[in-house]
Order: sequence, then structure tokens, then C-alpha cells
Amino acid sequence: MKVADIIINRPAKQLHKPFSYAVPEKFGTIAPGTRVLVPLGGSREEGILIGYHEEAEPLSYTVKSIIQVLDQEPWFTTEMMNTAKQLSQYYLCSYGDALRLFTINKTLKSYEAPKEVWLVTQPGFTVEQFSTRKKKQRELAEYLLDVEGAPLSLLKAKGFSLPVIKQVAAAEYIRSEERFKETKTRFTSLLSNEGDITLTDEQQVAYEPIRAAMDANTQETFLLHGVTGSGKTQLYLKAAARCIADDKTAIILVPEIILTDQIVRRFVETFGDEVVVFHSKLTINERYNNWERLRRKDSHIIIGARSAVFAPAEHIGLIVLDEEHDNSYKQEDMIRYHAKQVALWRGQSHGCPVVLGSATPAVTSFYKAQHKEYTLLSLPNRVFEQPMPQVQIVDMKEEMLRGNYSVFSDDMVNLIDTTLQNHNQMIMLLNRRGYSTFVMCRECGKPIQCPHCDVSMVYHQSGEELRCHYCEHHEPVPNICPHCGSKKIKFFGSGTQKVEEELRRQFPQARIARLDQDVTKQKGNGEEILEQFRIGRYDILLGTQMVSKGHDFENVTAVGILTADSVLNIPLYSAAERTFDLLTQTAGRAGRGEKLGCAVIQTYNPLNYAIIKSKAHDYIGFYNEEIQNREILGYPPFREMIRMLVRHENINTLEGIANHIVTDLEAHKDSEDIEINGPYETGIKRKRDMFYLAIMIRGPKLDSVKKYIAQSWIFTQEGLLIDVDPI
Repeated sequence: MKVADIIINRPAKQLHKPFSYAVPEKFGTIAPGTRVLVPLGGSREEGILIGYHEEAEPLSYTVKSIIQVLDQEPWFTTEMMNTAKQLSQYYLCSYGDALRLFTINKTLKSYEAPKEVWLVTQPGFTVEQFSTRKKKQRELAEYLLDVEGAPLSLLKAKGFSLPVIKQVAAAEYIRSEERFKETKTRFTSLLSNEGDITLTDEQQVAYEPIRAAMDANTQETFLLHGVTGSGKTQLYLKAAARCIADDKTAIILVPEIILTDQIVRRFVETFGDEVVVFHSKLTINERYNNWERLRRKDSHIIIGARSAVFAPAEHIGLIVLDEEHDNSYKQEDMIRYHAKQVALWRGQSHGCPVVLGSATPAVTSFYKAQHKEYTLLSLPNRVFEQPMPQVQIVDMKEEMLRGNYSVFSDDMVNLIDTTLQNHNQMIMLLNRRGYSTFVMCRECGKPIQCPHCDVSMVYHQSGEELRCHYCEHHEPVPNICPHCGSKKIKFFGSGTQKVEEELRRQFPQARIARLDQDVTKQKGNGEEILEQFRIGRYDILLGTQMVSKGHDFENVTAVGILTADSVLNIPLYSAAERTFDLLTQTAGRAGRGEKLGCAVIQTYNPLNYAIIKSKAHDYIGFYNEEIQNREILGYPPFREMIRMLVRHENINTLEGIANHIVTDLEAHKDSEDIEINGPYETGIKRKRDMFYLAIMIRGPKLDSVKKYIAQSWIFTQEGLLIDVDPI
């Protein structure tokens, strides 16, 4: 007897294995990848048919039957299901959770993109069908003949009344039909082909191996190491044009939503409606529509943040990860996948190149390129040979010895003054939002902490309140200390709001824009600020990491980095790498036009190698020092890592669960080279009223550990978060 294997589409760890259901004859053969409705307990659940298996008859158990088939054709292709299987095994999540990543919502129900009615002309349609007295009808007919078809919404927007539209729609050789709505961008389309996209000699040399891999339909991973301003986007455009010519889909990934606007502009200006955009701030209808356009192959290019790597394309010809080093490609909630790894799996399945582009490649990526696992392509010079910006390091300890306790060093003030006098623009980075870093009592020395998390709350001048950046709890600033009753409450540290206030005080003539999470919470705010800065409405753009990468502003000649140590002091093995990336990328925003650029970096650790190498834009020098440290200490790429976070509202119960996991893993590890450290307290012991303990597993290869965890009780343990390849 043939029995269907069904994955129940619910995010419950207990349902991670497939269930068996009989297929009634009336449904015939249901293709794998199709959604079905099945009975489960006393309810009906949506499921995904992933395959079949044979059962010997008579069966020793009762097999329930599928109730309904929900799709006319499979939603999931074989490649999508295989990729989801790889993802579930590698990242230790359920197969159902992995499949859901290829969908719009967490459930698959109601997949129907919005449609609209079009009037479409056919051969034989003429203006002469309408009397010369019916000027509006003839005008509409002429327009339709010119464009060959248009939606009713557009015709109404052009001033044609509904009676006129109905009269033209009733004429011969014209038909009404439903089409999916198009999600428009606000950029002008200048549709081009591959021949219109010119490359410099250096770019052409880098492009040729990518073109050869596309022509041969072979999967090859290219690490495109190009300095800031070397024209990596131009090379992406050329490769995407080649992809469209082959009737295949190109997936272009960027790390942050805020960065999509600039790269979308470039692609839409080049490819028009071939481009769809996908990120979490689109409405549900926009997401449905863009997904459908890709499935129908109405469009061949998708641009988006990490989730766009799951685009439902059947023929992928190119995948690009711009700023491939960026940590935003790692999902930090629920399924902790990395978009780069998913891109490599999909590239392998589709036989297409994967291009990883960055001025500061991830250390593990460059290591793989050095060992021929990836193919290294280089763009060592800026376009038109513009020089890299001059970088100055300021030791803030010396500033304090001279009596300067301001957030701005003397060199920073001079840079701001010079930039404003020359009518140029400046980007300023402070990797802390809010007004003050924390609020503390000077009597007892205790900060005001969040009642739900073991962290100090940050003062936000907007709303005049304290806010927790982990759970978003907020409350008024107390008049007296909740610990000792003292009235000696003082604000410490500087966030973006406070720096903005200080900038306005010292430079009243400057037009200043702030870009951080507080500003970008409302849809479109961030994009609008960047657009206004691009056209010269602001002199200084102050912000968090949002201002540090991907932006290309012609008139920006200066960059100021206020706290280079903010990332360096985080207790992570990748802290030096993150610091070098942040400083180099931010400094690289300056001098991308015809004018020379310069940057000032303020730090309390001027002798740290990450800061010294960033001054010279010396990626190779930084890599050589960092890779030696990683080998000595046993960090990636030399050893694999799995980090487990165990959480519970009761600390004693939490310790019992965590210790049980460690004991079990120690008993079942198959090599002395595998280390199991913990349980230990994380940087923040309590978040959102839940206590946390961590367990770290390290070893040359952790495949056997993963296999054991997936089959053991550990996998279904409530409150357990598994992070494979933590960064």
C-alpha cells in the first residue's frame, strides 16, 4: 500500500517528523510539494506532502486519509524541499519550519496575490470603430493601441470616466482580463540589455569567470574582494543582464532593508519591471504579489534582505550577496540560519554561480578563497582611480589629559568645520541610539535597570523616558533612586539623540539628519531621510550602523566615527573582525565622487591591530593577524561551533535542564577533540523575565553531535535555542 508522508504545518517541535496518511483514489497522484488538509487528533490541519512510502498489507495500524488538496499545482519544487531538508539537518530545526521559510507567512493559507482588470487590444482593433463625436472614446482607443493594454485603475487615474471605459471595453477586438497587480517602485525605468552596461578593464577581468560559470551552468562560489567605491554593483548589473538573457532569475541580497533603496534604484533604472523587491517592511499584499511575479516569471530579478534567498524561483541563474561579511545575513530568531549557506545550497542545486562581494570579506570566506574552496576575484582600485580617504586616529585618552571631555575631539571639530565651510557633506557614526547610555544614582552607584531584563535602561529624550532595548519596556525617569531613595540621579554616556543635540548647539548652521532604529520604525522614514541627504537637503547624516555600509553619496567628503571601541569590547571571538569591518566600511563612504575624502576615528584603543589596519584600509594585513589568533585559540574556520541557549522562568529548573544536557552530550560525543563547555551565564542573565544559560560545543567536525541532538530528547526540549555557527 502506498502511503503519503505529510509534514504538519505548525511550528511545534513535537510535530517535526512526517505523519502517514492514505491518499483517496479521487485525488489521484498528488505531487510532492503540494499542500493538503489532514485530520490530526480532533482537528484539521494543513500539511505538506513531501513524498510516499510503501507499507506492507495488512497494516498493523489505522491510516487516516487526506481530506482535501489545497493546491492546483505544488507550491514547493523538489529543489526547495531538498534545500529545506539540508537546512533542517545543518541548523537543527524541524523540516516544517525550514519549509515555511519558502513562504510568505508562517502559514500557507490564502495564497492569492491581488488582481486587477485590464483592457487588452487584439489585432483588428481600430479607432475608427468610434464616432468622431466621441472624442474621449477615441482618445482612450488611441492610448490602448499605443500601449496594447492597461489596467482600469490606470485608465481612471488618467481621467477616463467609467462610462467611457465601458463603451470602449464593449467594442470589437478588445478583451477584459484579470492580471496580477504590479508592485511599482518610485524609480524611473531605463530598460537596458547587457551591451548597455559598460565595465572598466579591471571589472571586466573580474566579470569573465562569472560569465563563464553562468554559460556553463556550473556552481562556483566567487569571493569578489573590491575596495569601497570599486564598482561592485556595476558588475552585479552586468551579470544580472546575462541572467535575464538566459530567461533565468537573479537573486540579489543586501544585508539591511535600509540599503535596498539605493541598489533598487540602480537595478530599476537598468531593468525596469524585471525587478521585484522583497523585505519585511512590505505589506502582505505586496509580498504576495512579488512572490507571484517570480513564480510566474513575469520578473527575473529579486532584491531583498536575507529572506529573499528563499525566493520561489524554478530557474536561478545567479545569486549575489552584497556586503557578504555582514552579520545581518544571520537570522538571530527562531531558525538561526545564515543566508550565505542557503545561497550556496541553492546555487549547487541550480548549477549557478554565487558571488560574495565585500570590501572587508568575512575571515572565514577569505580563508576558503585562500584554500581554493572559493574563487577569489579582486577589484583593488576605486573607479576612475579615486584615492582612498585619508584616515586619522584620535586617542581620546590624550584628549581628556588636555582637558577636553566633549564627545568631539579637536580634530573632529575641525573636520566638521571644514566640511561645512566647503559646502560638502559628512556621515557621522555613533553605534548607540538613545540620549544617554544609562542613568545612575551618584549616591549608591546603581544604574536604573529594566524590571524584566538584567540590563540598564537607556534614556530617550523623545518621550522623556527610559527604554529597554531588549524588551522595549519603557517608563518615566524617576525623581528618586529606587534602590536608596537619593535624588542624585545623573545621566551618563551619549547616544545618537544627545550627539544630535550637541551638534546643533556647536554647529547651528548645520542641517542635521539622524538615522537610527527610533527614526526608522515608521515605514519609509529611513528611505526618505537617505533620499533627502542624497539630494543635498542635509549637511550631516548622524546614525548607528545603518549609515556605515552600502551608501554611495557623491558629495560626502568626510566621515566621523565617535566610538571605535563600541564593538571591540563585546565578548565575542569575532569582535576584532566586526570592528575592522565597521571602521573600514564607514570610512569608505567618504570621497566616492570627484572630491577627496577623509575620516577621523576616535578611540581609547589606538594600538589595537583592528584599528591600526583600518586606518590604512589594509584588509590583508588585518586578515593575516586575525587568522593566526583564530588558529591559536581554536575558533572558526579551524573549528566548528554550536551554541545552545537554555531559557526558563525558574533559575533552579533552568540549571537542572542545562546540566542534564551537558551530561548527556558528554556521554554521547564520539571524539575527545569535541569540547562541551558550560553551562555558563550569558552576557545578560535575564531577558523578558526569562533566565538564560549557555552551552558551547566546539570541535573540528560536529556532524555526529548534530545527528545525536536531532534524534534525542534534547531536540524537543522546551525553551532550547540552538545556534549553529554562531557569530
